[in-house]
Amino acid sequence: MKVGSFVSCIDGKFTAEQLTKLKRTPIKGDYYTIRGIIDYPQYKRVGVRLEEINNPEIKMVDGLHEPTFNQERFRELDIPPSLEIEIENLITEEIEI
Repeated sequence: MKVGSFVSCIDGKFTAEQLTKLKRTPIKGDYYTIRGIIDYPQYKRVGVRLEEINNPEIKMVDGLHEPTFNQERFRELDIPPSLEIEIENLITEEIEI
């Protein structure tokens, strides 16, 4: 994944604690665009920020920062979401015929 990548959310489940810190969360099955990638080596994970979702900054160990979402919650798409939806619709229409 890189900044500008199109992704689909594959895990939209959040704990009650996470939801107290997040105003908006990604929804499973929805499409997003990566706007930032943050490496957290101390937690052995990579977080992403999305163009379509902005959350207020929260207090972290090193100051105030907008929260990120674990990159494992997303599947990178090879083509833009609008084209993927169009292809899925065409395939579905052909199967129904």
